[in-house]
Amino acid sequence: MAKGKKHGKTPPVQHPTKKTSLVAKRPKVNESIATKWKLVIAAALAILAMAVYGPSYNYDFVYDDDAVVKENTFVQKGLNGLHEIWTTSYFQGYSEDIKARAYRPVPLSTLALEYQFWGLNSTANHISNILMYGLTAFFLFLFLADLLRKYHPVLPIFVALLFVFHPIHIEVVANIKSRDTMLGFLGFVVAGWLLLRHLDYGKKWPLALSLLFYLFGLFSKEEVITTLAILPLMLYFFRDYKLGKILLYTLPFLIAIIFYLNIRSNILGGLNEGVTLTKLDNSLLAAEDFPQRSASNILVLGQYLLKSVFPHPLISDYSYLTLPLVNWDDWRVYLALLANVGLIWVGIHGLMKRKIYGFGALYYFIAVSIFTSLVVTNVSAYNDRFLYSPVLGLCIIAGWLLLKLVKETPREFSGKPIAGFFRTNFLAVALIVLLCGAGLVKISTHLPVWTNRFTLFEHDAKLAPNNARMRKNHGGSLARKAVEFQNSDPQKARSYAEKAIVEIQASLAIYNDITTGHIHLGNMYLILGDYQNAEKSLLHALELAPGNYFAVSSLANVYYRTDRYQEGINAIGTLEPNLLKQNDYYLLSLCYSKLGDENKAKEYLTLSGR
Repeated sequence: MAKGKKHGKTPPVQHPTKKTSLVAKRPKVNESIATKWKLVIAAALAILAMAVYGPSYNYDFVYDDDAVVKENTFVQKGLNGLHEIWTTSYFQGYSEDIKARAYRPVPLSTLALEYQFWGLNSTANHISNILMYGLTAFFLFLFLADLLRKYHPVLPIFVALLFVFHPIHIEVVANIKSRDTMLGFLGFVVAGWLLLRHLDYGKKWPLALSLLFYLFGLFSKEEVITTLAILPLMLYFFRDYKLGKILLYTLPFLIAIIFYLNIRSNILGGLNEGVTLTKLDNSLLAAEDFPQRSASNILVLGQYLLKSVFPHPLISDYSYLTLPLVNWDDWRVYLALLANVGLIWVGIHGLMKRKIYGFGALYYFIAVSIFTSLVVTNVSAYNDRFLYSPVLGLCIIAGWLLLKLVKETPREFSGKPIAGFFRTNFLAVALIVLLCGAGLVKISTHLPVWTNRFTLFEHDAKLAPNNARMRKNHGGSLARKAVEFQNSDPQKARSYAEKAIVEIQASLAIYNDITTGHIHLGNMYLILGDYQNAEKSLLHALELAPGNYFAVSSLANVYYRTDRYQEGINAIGTLEPNLLKQNDYYLLSLCYSKLGDENKAKEYLTLSGR
């Protein structure tokens, strides 16, 4: 057969246009998922993520939401508060007495922006959290799709699904304050994705944006610092770069961290300067000696791993005595040690072989390291929200294991072979559906616990009866109910007060040095008319926190009700004038009236606004 007979004339040579020459200069990228499908899948994951947490849109403020929104004076200035937000510590707008060395201006800025447009509105804040989780799902998939481009196209889908439906994220999404964790992780994910776009396509602007989003993450929460060790591992495992090039591309992010730490240091001082932790915060501080501390710490490491794999039960706080202090004669310590050493071996073996499971294991340990109290004692021994980022590493390992079951390996992802893929890989698909379904069930059943502080604390106090702080929180929520009904339904108020006293006394029996516990207790005795115990509780609170406004104000109330009017006046006189509220002025008016000083009584009555 003669060559070229059926092809007609030889086509003329076409000179490349500017557009085609630009494309020709691009590095060849072996992408397993077409760009349009990346966007479609990312959008679908975002919608799923928002739908799962949609029911939380109208939840109330709980926990530290008071500190970052409800009672934060900087946030409640709206856009006018941004300067103070960016030049002070995280809790400065709530209280100058809180010594936590946290600098997180980005999440507070988002809350100030929301306050500017919607005022004090928990619904607006929760909707924003839901949208942010949707954005996280969107960019996480784009990041994984580019990171894992040499693998089967379903791998990033599996990993993203496992992350989105992991119940450990409930607290971060449902708690307004915890958007700091979510925004920190989102900043890292977008930065990582843009870095890969720069490396794979040779354009400079993604690198600049990558550094910007990395700073966004750092200024959201300090834990993003650990990702400085994850970025070079990404390039080592998934781009086959030599050490010199890896270090070159890691350097700008190190500079970004130094820039962040310099600003943080100028505003706050040293990393933990002025911070005093107690055993109430971190139960490891209650260990009698090093053997007990080390054994208990290993058990806590086991808790991190266990909750990453089996997130049940979930509670919002793991303060003093929630997790037991143990010694080396406890078999659970050895089981936790074996599990963690095994995962470390997986990481090291994978590192040597450049296998994806190694990256997953190392990612987990790097991300969780800042919370472990192994080197620096953390603010808490353990909390579920600490696992928000670390679980991605285990999701990568789980996704890789599921991939082992996949038989069909198409060259690229498109819509046509989807049905055939499902039929061919029924077991892998069934398992991912089962895992995500189990996660969905857990999220659906546990999410309503976060509806308000009353439902949350009641639920958690039952699950953690030895948790001093949780029992106090539950007692405090009952105390709020008692105060709420004090005038409208005195009988109901007394009922709540009696229940609150039981919870608070149980809390103080575990750990007696909780100032707010004694204040709540004093206020409940006030409602019940037991002024002797009310005074005793409030004086104890003042021994723990001299000059505490709430203790002094309530004590003045006790003095008034026991006909010690001058003592009530003297008590309020110890407070800074700028702290006084309308109720304090009204109490002063009543005291002066009882003492026969009508001029003073009228003066303070006017100040009270009554």
